[in-house]
Amino acid sequence: MKLFNPPLLFFAILFLSFNSLAQKQTYDIVSYTVPNGWQTQQVDGGVQLFITDNKTGGYAIAIVTKGMPSSGSAENDFSNQWKSLLVNTVNSITQPVKIKPEHDSGWEIHSGNGNYVDGNVKGLATLITATGYDQTVAAVLMTNTQQYQNDLLTFINSLELKKMTSNTTTTNNPSANNNSNNSSIVGLWVYYNSEVSGYFNGYAQYSGGYMRREYLFHADGTYTFRTKNWMVHVKDILFVYETGTYSVNGNQLTISPKSGKGEWWSKAPSGRTSEWGKLVKSSSWKLEPVTYSFEFKEYSELTLLLRSPNETQREGQQENNTASYTTRATDKSLIDNPPGFKVQQAAPPQASSKSTGAEINAPIAGKIWEAQTLEKHGASYGSMSGFHTGGFWIYQYKFNTDGTYQFVYNAASAVATNPANVLQYESGTYSVNGNQLTITPLKGTNEEWSVGNINNGMSAETKRNTLEKRIKLVKTSSRKLEKITYSFTIEYWQGNEANALCLKHTQDTQREGSPGQNNQSCFFETTAAKSALFTK
Repeated sequence: MKLFNPPLLFFAILFLSFNSLAQKQTYDIVSYTVPNGWQTQQVDGGVQLFITDNKTGGYAIAIVTKGMPSSGSAENDFSNQWKSLLVNTVNSITQPVKIKPEHDSGWEIHSGNGNYVDGNVKGLATLITATGYDQTVAAVLMTNTQQYQNDLLTFINSLELKKMTSNTTTTNNPSANNNSNNSSIVGLWVYYNSEVSGYFNGYAQYSGGYMRREYLFHADGTYTFRTKNWMVHVKDILFVYETGTYSVNGNQLTISPKSGKGEWWSKAPSGRTSEWGKLVKSSSWKLEPVTYSFEFKEYSELTLLLRSPNETQREGQQENNTASYTTRATDKSLIDNPPGFKVQQAAPPQASSKSTGAEINAPIAGKIWEAQTLEKHGASYGSMSGFHTGGFWIYQYKFNTDGTYQFVYNAASAVATNPANVLQYESGTYSVNGNQLTITPLKGTNEEWSVGNINNGMSAETKRNTLEKRIKLVKTSSRKLEKITYSFTIEYWQGNEANALCLKHTQDTQREGSPGQNNQSCFFETTAAKSALFTK
């Protein structure tokens, strides 16, 4: 792939290769090589690389952002990033001059540059965005000199995107229609942003101020929403506290506030951002019921996206009316209550008398997930090495929407001295919380069955049919019931042409056995008609 167009000094296309000999650093889903002599620092939402010549005043900057939710349009993503990263950060910049978009490995890549003025400094800025797999990522370059041209081109050519086998985001649509339901939305979800006071030579100048908001969704169907803004150029601290109830129906989240208030507090005499002054006044706060559509995305961390029909009081103005919150441990909140504040908590919603039980509408629910491996001849079989013997191993999960599951393992070897059909099965309950799947078995059995005679004159298909047919139960043994909480993802694997449920585990388990590549075991979505059906 041609990486840049020489007449356009810094136009470039992200090099989507996945094997590189250069020593690279990785930030979120982008890998890059730091040019010699450059410095790096973490900034809000990205990593910044920079170099400055103190004698001439020349400088060059490169910023790589973390993956963010895409607007759904690669062109719009470029425009949004141009405005956010450049228009809003320098005094003035020309409209971008763009080249034709490129497509590679599922990514649509846009590039453009423009001349900017920042104070008395004039320079050239280049923006590269890549959109794919429901997310977008950007790299922006700024310089006021040509002396770092080679460094910038080297940096651009080193950029690599994480290899995506599919859309690696997890889209979970949990259901929590009453307080007995399991819901993956339970927990703390936060938006924490640092205040920028301005830019100097293209460098963000952080003031120490911040804007924070968060939801804490309790398992009993109640929630707490808080906002705290401590900003250098705003006289007082804004604090908002709201409580109420919530319900989830498919991918619809309804927030029903019961009480809430907004307050302005003076800043502490010490000037510390972690301290409070005195209550100045109450601010107006409207109790606003809203039904959002929502989904979870797996970027650098699990992210909750809330989409509202209109601008809301809690989220304020958001692009495409979509607010983004990341998961955080409930004891790691960065918002504290003012001194003397009395915590209020809404009463949990009453369970409907018509409800017969919890219903789970997470992406694994109501589906069959199956992994199957075929036994093959080993190297000792010479020319037959790698051919199917007729033996097999099958693993199958069925997750029901009522929170119960069935697991079955069935295996038989065609090269065993005394072939037998091994059947192991268990059942129990499961729950989903974010990207955490907890399986709690309640009963299970291991069985061994006799099968028909196997001989070398049979085809692999005939042997398979013989091994699958159980004739007589030989023995039964108790099964260890192993409760495990897995981290999981759902991905589309093009090679298998199916969604894959991947359960993370580093130790052997009763159900999965040894972990596979990347410390996970993956199962593919199938239908009852296509799955290996078991009566147990």
